[in-house]
Amino acid sequence: MKHLALFAAAIALLALAPVVLGGHGLSVMTLTLTNLVLAVGLNLVAGYCGQFSFAQAAFFGIGAYTTAIMSRDLGTGVWINLPAGIIIAGLFGLVLGVPALRVKGHFLAIVTIAFQTVVYLTLVQWTDFTGGQNGILVPGVGETSILGIIRFNVQSLDSYYWLTLALAAVAIVVAWRLVHSRLGREWIAVRDDETLAQAVGVNTTTTKLSAFVASAAFAGAAGALNAYTMRTAAPDDFTIFISSIILAIMILGGKGTFLGPIVGAFILTIIPESLGEFSRYKMLFFGVLLILTITFLPGGIMQLVRNARTRRA
Repeated sequence: MKHLALFAAAIALLALAPVVLGGHGLSVMTLTLTNLVLAVGLNLVAGYCGQFSFAQAAFFGIGAYTTAIMSRDLGTGVWINLPAGIIIAGLFGLVLGVPALRVKGHFLAIVTIAFQTVVYLTLVQWTDFTGGQNGILVPGVGETSILGIIRFNVQSLDSYYWLTLALAAVAIVVAWRLVHSRLGREWIAVRDDETLAQAVGVNTTTTKLSAFVASAAFAGAAGALNAYTMRTAAPDDFTIFISSIILAIMILGGKGTFLGPIVGAFILTIIPESLGEFSRYKMLFFGVLLILTITFLPGGIMQLVRNARTRRA
């Protein structure tokens, strides 16, 4: 109950952001929540299951282009496009997960980088379907309803922020349930000792595939909603640099911990976006911070929290 109360209080506090923040600040907070969903999803496969992935931006793009293409060609709305983005990204996660059954470590990293590159090149070069470098314009959500009962109009920056906050809240709850389920315990067992996990009856094949699917589905959801928020889906928004940022967020916060990616998302999104004219150097900032974290604080910020609790005890 204590955790639930703190979670509800945090969501209520974040919901007040449009009252105190201007347009730029609200845009940064929306980006922060999007990165949060991406990092929480990546943490499921990399942090809890121990399967390295450098392709989160690819699934992010797949979700966004699902929304863009379905809106353009089928005229469907957010309540169809959002689940479709989740499902299609999850299916691609399953495809990427298959090589994970055969390779590990650096070889798996190379496979995920190759997948990220293939997705990006497809988005750029399949111009008839994806619009090439110009991307695809996405109409706004507009007036919509939930089950035909609750009607609301999503067109202002405030409303898109609240919609993204709702997605982030759902993502956190789903991730919590997954991590604390039997499946989550199997992920951790595979991460800690795959051979031992297999010996005690864990189906490591299914376990690793499920982690890739879950991670991709989170990214697909973020991408599907981000396409509405940005009103476009363009290849340069889903490059390997975006995957690097999400990876840095997870590592800085503390991979394999529940709060780590959440804390990392706020720090590594808000600080670089607040650098003003120096924001052009944010990739350098990410790189240096990532090197320092891996070298001196491999457990991320949550390691500091655990150390403080230990000293207090």
